[in-house]
Amino acid sequence: MKKQDNGDIIRGNLFTGIVVSELTDKEYHFSIDGSDVTVTQRVTSPKDDRKVLGFLFLMDKPSRFRLDVLIPQDCMNAQISLNDKELLGFFSKEIPEDPEYVEMSHCNDAAKYTPLAPGKFQSLNFRWESGDVLKCFFYY
Repeated sequence: MKKQDNGDIIRGNLFTGIVVSELTDKEYHFSIDGSDVTVTQRVTSPKDDRKVLGFLFLMDKPSRFRLDVLIPQDCMNAQISLNDKELLGFFSKEIPEDPEYVEMSHCNDAAKYTPLAPGKFQSLNFRWESGDVLKCFFYY
């Protein structure tokens, strides 16, 4: 694998994707299988105790690639949604009293497992559609 000149875009035999280790606004441009891809990354702080890292995916046609996001070491909890539906749930039982809106699945009563962990990268490898919105909620 080699890192391209375009910031944090990685290309290699095993995968192509984006590695995000900082909570900053950024834009990524690359091509996969002849399709132009733009991923816009934005960070907001809707309240003092949280940050939301959001991604908007725009492309000519659906494309599969990997997105690796570093979960901040100092966050007390995290959650990830895709198009406002919970993708990965909280890693701690210390859930904020007023979490950001995420549509929960019907399986909320079952014991959940999440691979999210502070200080670790979370890898998401999907076939992204143009207009997909991924949000990472970090609570402090």
